[in-house]
Amino acid sequence: MAPSGPAFGTLPEDVGSADRSWDTPRDDGSSADAWESLSTSDPHRPEHWNTPYPAAQGPAGGWSGPTGEAPGGPRPVQDSWQEPSSVGHEAPSGHDGSWDDAPYRGEPVHHGDTPYPGGAPHPEGSPYQGNDPYPESDPYPANASSPEYAPESPAASGPQSGQRPAEGFEYLYGGAAPGGPNGPDRPDDGDYDPAPPPPPPPRKSRRGLVIGVVSAVVVLLLVGGAASWYVLTLPEPGEATAEYEAAWEAQDYERLASVTTGGDAASVLSGIDSGLGIESLDVEVSTPTTEGSSGSASYEVTVSLTNAGDWGWKGELPLVREDGEWWVDFSPEVAYPGLGEGQVLARTAVWGERGQILAADGTPLDGSVSGSLQMIAGSLGEATAEDVERLGPAYSVGDTVGVSGLQRTYEERLAGEAATTIVMADADAAEDTSSLEVTEENTVATLDGADGEDITTSIDMAVQDAASNAIIGSNDPAGMVALRPSTGEILAAVNVPGGMNRAFQGQYAPGSTFKVVSYSALLDGGMTTDAPMDCSKEYDPGGWTFTNAGGAAYGAQSMTEAFATSCNTALVQQVVERLDANTLQASAEQFGMNAPLDIGVPAFEPSFPTPEGRVLLGAQSIGQGQILTTPLHMATVPAAVADGSWRHPVLVKDPVREGMPEPRPITHADALRTMMRAVVTEGTAKSLPFQGEVHGKTGTAEYGTAEDADEEGNLPSHAWMIGFKGDVAFAVVVEGGGGGSSVAGPLAVKFANAL
Repeated sequence: MAPSGPAFGTLPEDVGSADRSWDTPRDDGSSADAWESLSTSDPHRPEHWNTPYPAAQGPAGGWSGPTGEAPGGPRPVQDSWQEPSSVGHEAPSGHDGSWDDAPYRGEPVHHGDTPYPGGAPHPEGSPYQGNDPYPESDPYPANASSPEYAPESPAASGPQSGQRPAEGFEYLYGGAAPGGPNGPDRPDDGDYDPAPPPPPPPRKSRRGLVIGVVSAVVVLLLVGGAASWYVLTLPEPGEATAEYEAAWEAQDYERLASVTTGGDAASVLSGIDSGLGIESLDVEVSTPTTEGSSGSASYEVTVSLTNAGDWGWKGELPLVREDGEWWVDFSPEVAYPGLGEGQVLARTAVWGERGQILAADGTPLDGSVSGSLQMIAGSLGEATAEDVERLGPAYSVGDTVGVSGLQRTYEERLAGEAATTIVMADADAAEDTSSLEVTEENTVATLDGADGEDITTSIDMAVQDAASNAIIGSNDPAGMVALRPSTGEILAAVNVPGGMNRAFQGQYAPGSTFKVVSYSALLDGGMTTDAPMDCSKEYDPGGWTFTNAGGAAYGAQSMTEAFATSCNTALVQQVVERLDANTLQASAEQFGMNAPLDIGVPAFEPSFPTPEGRVLLGAQSIGQGQILTTPLHMATVPAAVADGSWRHPVLVKDPVREGMPEPRPITHADALRTMMRAVVTEGTAKSLPFQGEVHGKTGTAEYGTAEDADEEGNLPSHAWMIGFKGDVAFAVVVEGGGGGSSVAGPLAVKFANAL
């Protein structure tokens, strides 16, 4: 029988023993079939025995020879199928000891550990077909490089038990073939396996040299980096001068002092700032020059002074390095050349001619005989200490200044630029500039002044006269404002009696004149002017009963009719059913409420608080509840209907005020015009003798508490009427006057008919 590989018929006594080798040949004559003799149920059997190891087992199954022996007769037992046989071999005849001649055309000559040189082409369908010696199906690809687990080529392993050798390769498995049973031109001994060539001589290691070089480079880099870091992080003199420049321009003198040494920079420079009345500065500092631990940088500063022109000077910043840091070595001389200790720069002023406040046609309003216009223009007076504090060092106590109205608001423009003399003075003396003595020795600079400029308002004297004549005979306090709808310009403002600017500052509930805003919200919500409404005698939205003036009940009406007759119950019912508090408030704000009216003189901000609950929502929809407004604001409401956009009112035309709000379009202005015209032609103002095409809305605004009611329980009320004629809109209120159509209406007629 052919010699078998290592027998595994019996389990070694100590599988894990280190001194046993599974590669040790056995001489007990065990058959190769003993590989299968180990029971799979044996608990001592290693798991990996289930899978044959190509490098450890011999050829699977029996030999193909007729006797069952290995071709060529018995062979010496080898420790491993991978090791060369101890029996020597000589090169076949015709060869020089090497297998350079490939026995298979196109296949490489094998010099490795298989029994045959080269490798036969893999039969079709073979798992080893192709050039990959370790196919994916190899169960041990990770150990493919290990000699003990190197898979044999198909030519060496032969067919498995029960398989027929591939056609054309019978001579590899014991069949006849040219050159002997072991293949063409091959020694008869099939175990021939040439010894591998000797390994190359070991290379000398250069690891020590490389480590030394790398270490040296790293050390040099660290030393160089540290030196570079030290140099790069050294403070530069330019850092100190740049911070000094930035802080000075920002007029942040505490910040400036943080880069100085020596004198109190913050105190000196802030004293100069307040003494001159500096509005802004522009500072330029040159690149510093240094020598050792000292240096300098020149600077140039330009200052803008209040009520005067620009002025500037040049100076030098001395630099010193202390404790590795650069500092500006400060002294008063650094702030201004020649300035001594305890001294400041101060200024005196001589004012030129003051500007005037004019009407649109150039008529002077200051000194006017009209009390209403005088309140707009304002008055002049002597400056107080508070005024000097507010206006700056150009002023002294006792100087003429505006104390109210446009005179106060536009003081700087009206006063102009004073002829200014800048002097060096002791800090104590500079506190009272009126007592400063100006001499040639202490004068630093003299700046020319300029006369003041005029202010031109939008007041139209013809419209102003018409308004004055309209309300001058009122028995009760009254106020009237007229606007130009296309521009928002205030054309007239009248108060009777004088002493209070009711036109701009009087606070009143608007009454039914506010219904323009409420109906605008309903129109925006989808209603139309012909929508049906019910003017019942009473309506209770939940806790309060609303009624109409005089207890009227008009029944079924269109929207236009309900507006013209000023029916309260019809409007409240539609508002509480169709609108919410935010929607009505948004409509009020579209017409200018809840925002300041910045016209250059004091004016009350119209207020529409968010109504809480249905009752308050209904009350504010008819101009009652918590709403407060002025004749100025209510004049903007008909002006918005006339123009199609709500415009912020304008009082001063020159200079033009900046940042005015953009006009706000009124979506249904056309419908509101029709409804306001119906008030005059068929509604509450039908009996008033208006001339021309006048649009209007009357209103009666109750005020006070139950204690203020008369014997019949009626509260006192303000009389209102708003409207427009052509490009003039108006609003008139009579305090405590009573009914709108009966009291305010006649005043509106006088005004409109005079246009």
